[in-house]
Parts: sequence; structure tokens; C-alpha cells
Amino acid sequence: LVFTCCRILCFGVLAVLIALVASSPTKGWSGRSLSLLDPTYASKYIPIIASVSEHQPPTWPSYFMDINVLAFLVPAGIVACFLPLSDASSFAVLYIVTSVYFSGVMVRLMLVLAPAACIMSGIALSQAFEVFTRSVKFQLPTGTPVNPNSGDSCDVTKNNYVKPEPDKIEENLRERPRKSKKKEKEKLENKSTVAQTEKRLLLLPFETSFVAIFLLVLVVAFYVVHCVWAASEAYSAPSIVLTSRSQDGLHVFDDFREAYAWLSHNTEVDDKVASWWDYGYQTTAMANRTVIVDNNTWNNTHIATVGTAMSSPEKAAWEIFSSLDVKYVLVVFGGLVGYPSDDINKFLWMVRIGGGVFPHIKEPDYLRDGQYRIDSQATPTMLNSLMYKLSYYRFVETDGRGFDRVRHTEIGKKYFKLTHFEEVFTTHHWMVRIYKLKAPRNRIRGKASKKSKVDDDKAKKKKKNKKNPW
Repeated sequence: LVFTCCRILCFGVLAVLIALVASSPTKGWSGRSLSLLDPTYASKYIPIIASVSEHQPPTWPSYFMDINVLAFLVPAGIVACFLPLSDASSFAVLYIVTSVYFSGVMVRLMLVLAPAACIMSGIALSQAFEVFTRSVKFQLPTGTPVNPNSGDSCDVTKNNYVKPEPDKIEENLRERPRKSKKKEKEKLENKSTVAQTEKRLLLLPFETSFVAIFLLVLVVAFYVVHCVWAASEAYSAPSIVLTSRSQDGLHVFDDFREAYAWLSHNTEVDDKVASWWDYGYQTTAMANRTVIVDNNTWNNTHIATVGTAMSSPEKAAWEIFSSLDVKYVLVVFGGLVGYPSDDINKFLWMVRIGGGVFPHIKEPDYLRDGQYRIDSQATPTMLNSLMYKLSYYRFVETDGRGFDRVRHTEIGKKYFKLTHFEEVFTTHHWMVRIYKLKAPRNRIRGKASKKSKVDDDKAKKKKKNKKNPW
């Protein structure tokens, strides 16, 4: 009875779980998991997932950067797995195929591809070294005669195989009079001769084999050097301090720490800072200030609100930030030094995420003939957005033209003033710009009309005629 009750309870719990999964719109799958199965899912339904740089598909140069020469050895390893095909080699082939697919969907899954590529490249190198070393081994000049009974020896002549000595065959037959054992021995001898024949068919010229071995060793050595360089240069430098090399030497861009230090020393402890979510954790940790959104992207509505404010005109953006009790707005701009990961390049994601929650924000309003432009052909909605104004405010003063080194074009709207925001700090390379929201009493709404003397006289008479209610 107890066993029956437990079994009924287990089936009931399983039925409830199945019902919950079936009632879910995503069938229990997370947004990132569905993006792996359908690469267009995130861009259609959850733009916040697609906006993360780690979730973008990789480029061809990124493959060569991460796995280098392994990209050319993997196909050879796959071919070697089919000669012959076994359970282990089948698993390895499935592993590399699935990892290549997943890495093509998200660049962060290059970590899944790397071990599979190493396995396949190791198989390819092992097969290649086996062929070349065997060719060198059988063609080396040796003073001792070759033993025909050894497993790896053969007579390097035009004969296809080495015939066994008849005396030894007779002795073996006398020792094993049974016919079954005789047949088994003949089968083994035939297999050995066939194997020796196959090995002889794979022999290559001595010089070719030696040069091929040298080149393979050289390729592996260069790959080790590349891995050490990538680990020390590409994957060890902190993302908050940027460096670049030129003819003048090494240049360090420390604008992020400069901006966070200014926030820490020149703002109140309880002031709130609005920026795109990419810089939330950095602002909290280094400036010790409260942010509206951060890298924990679970609150899609809050992120959409900030994206809507950045996409709106200045007055509407001021009202949104004021409702959130924001005192400062931080934007990242790379148009002066050529930093490509700035907020202007991320702006369309702000529009898409904001439009997903607030329907009045529409992406086509920011595009000219389907193209994202910031020059004179840009749309009025784009030129009047808060992100455009905060990024390019006083930018024309740098070179007189307002040339953006990231977009490689001159900006469309060069001369304008800010009404509801004021610039309080810009870093040395203009990479980080901080603006403060103006108080309502400091903002001028239209032109102030002058009072006439007649209006003053009427006001004085009203005050005189007004009776004391007490």
C-alpha cells in the first residue's frame, strides 16, 4: 500500500511539472536557450538578449584569432575519424559538429568549440605524423638486416609482401596438427601481409616526409607562441583601461577611471546616475553611486525606460529622468579617438528595447532608407534625440568640422545648445561625458514678457482694495 501511494504521488508531481512546462509560452526554455535553437528568436522577441555583445554571432577573423591553425586541422581530423568509423570517433564527430553550430550562434560559446577543435586537431596531427614517420623509418639506411617476423618491417623492394619461410611453416604445422588452428594461422598471416602491403602503399619519399615533419613541428610551435600572445595581450588586459599602439609607442586611455573618480569626489552619496546598463556595475563599484540599470538585466522594463529616455527629445527625456530621481547622465562617446564600442553604436539597441515596452518608439523613425546615419542625411528624430545631443555637444569645437572617426563621417547637427541638461565633466579623450539635469527653476520655458506700468498700477489698486479677512 505504501509503495502504491508513493508511486501515485510521484506520477502526480510529474503530471504537475509537465502541465506547468506545457502552459509556459517558452515550454520551460530560457530565452538564451531558445536563441541557440532559433538564432532569430532573441532579435524578434527579447532584444535585450540580442544586444549583449557575447550573444552576437562571431566573425571569421574571430575564429582565426581564437583557434588559429586549428581551423585548418579540424577538417582533416573529421576525415580521419571516418577511417575507420567507431563509436568513439562518431562521438567526436558529433561533438565537433554541435560545437561549431553553437559557436556560430553566440561568440561566447567559442569556449565550447576550443576543446573539440583541440581533439580533432590532435587526431589529424597524429595521423599525419604516423604516415610521415613511418615513411622515414622504412627508408632510413641501416646496417643490420631487417627481421621479416617483426610487425613493422617489410622488404623495401618492388614485391608486394614478404613471403614467410617454408621451414617455419612446416614446424608450426607439426606443432599444431589440427586443421582449425592451421586455418586460423593462415588467416593471421594473410592479415599481417595485407597490413604490411597497406603500410607500403602509404610510403612517401624520404625528403618529402622529412620536410613535412619539420613543417608540422613549426606550425605547432607557432601555435604555442600565438596562444601565449593571445593570453597575455588579448585576454589579460582589463576592459576598463584601454591601450593602443602606434608609431609613437603605447597609448593608454584611462577615461573610465577618470570619470568614475570625478563622480566619486564631486557628487553626493545619494545621487543617482543614469547610463546604459553596460556601465552599471562599473559605476557602482568604482564611483560608489546608485545606478538606474546595471548588468543584471532581469528588469527589462527598467532598461526599456532608460532606452526610451535616450531615444526621446531633450524635454521628454528630462521628464523621464526626473521621474526616476536621476541627477546625472553618463554617456560613452568614441568619435574623437575612434573607440567603436560607444553609445552611438549601441543606440539602435536602446531604440529596439525601448520600443518593445513603449510602442511610440519606432526604429524606422531613426533610419534613413533603412540605414543608420548620423550625418546630414540623418532623420530629424535621430538628430533631436537625447543620445545624439549628449554625444555630439560641442564636438565641432575639436576640429572645426565635427568628423566622427568611428562612423567616418561629419555629423549632421553641429551647432546646438542644451536646455534641460548641462555638461559638468568630459574626460581627456572625450570618451566619457557626464551631464547634470537642470532644476525646474533654472529652465526657461519660452520668452518672458515684460510687465507694463498699467499692469503694475492695477495690481497695486487690487492690493489696496483687498479687505483683511480677519
